[in-house]
Amino acid sequence: MSAQPDHTARRALAQSISVVERGGAPADALIASALEHLRQAPPGAQPLVIGITGAPGVGKSSLVSALSDQARTQELRVAVLAVDPSSAATGGALLGDRVRIDERPDDAGRFVRSLATRGSGRALARAAAAASLLLEAAGFSLVFVETVGAGQADLGIARLADLVVLVEGPEGGDEVQAMKAGLLEAADLVVVNKGDRPGADAAAERLRSGLALGATPVPVLVTSALDARGVPELLQQIIAMGASRTADGRIRRIAAHLVARAEGRLAERIATADGDGTLATLARSVSEGEMPLTGAAETLLGDGRSA
Repeated sequence: MSAQPDHTARRALAQSISVVERGGAPADALIASALEHLRQAPPGAQPLVIGITGAPGVGKSSLVSALSDQARTQELRVAVLAVDPSSAATGGALLGDRVRIDERPDDAGRFVRSLATRGSGRALARAAAAASLLLEAAGFSLVFVETVGAGQADLGIARLADLVVLVEGPEGGDEVQAMKAGLLEAADLVVVNKGDRPGADAAAERLRSGLALGATPVPVLVTSALDARGVPELLQQIIAMGASRTADGRIRRIAAHLVARAEGRLAERIATADGDGTLATLARSVSEGEMPLTGAAETLLGDGRSA
């Protein structure tokens, strides 16, 4: 994989990510090839993987686009993985975040790809961790992973990313409502976007007041993706905070991939048990007192233990 991909290489990278989305032996071969490439490459800085999360409508895609523009002015190579909900009929992405993010097809230093969640309980595509490894092997400096923005389900981004940025809007309510989403607990940095609208600065102050009660201070910034207000400062803050977090980034992404694989295998096992009647049989055994709940769960997991 080239560190300076041209348009042909970018198409090949997009096709490779499609393969890892589908999974199976071809996906495993691609991931193994990427890891072998990284092992043989000269030691160098690992990419900074930034999770961008928050409720729908706060302007995550526009902010990622503005951050990408700013990063390119610094000659940083940028990739964006936009995680969208899956269609129940096709398994494909519904929202198509690439439509809302300026891909700049003539810019070889920018790569944008949508991923479908494909039923992941954490609303983070199972392919995202594998795709980030392919992007690392392709030589990108910054990788933004924009998630669906589904409250508690988005907390899985913390496993994959070096840094988690929570995006709020000026009309998003007070800090108590924000805390209820659960995302603030995983956020390393909070951004109030749409700073060109009334109430943005006040919303940021409310968030700062709420976050001041926590054990670890969390910076709160105000941006406007529309006119790029605060975007250079946000990128500077992201790079500064991420500088000390990338050393184990590859291990973190491999671990995230392993967890995703395990979750996928478990989901397949449960679906099979549901389809062949095993699940109903186990439930009936628990109901009739023939098997404790823990023992039934262990049987379903297939770990061979009894309780």
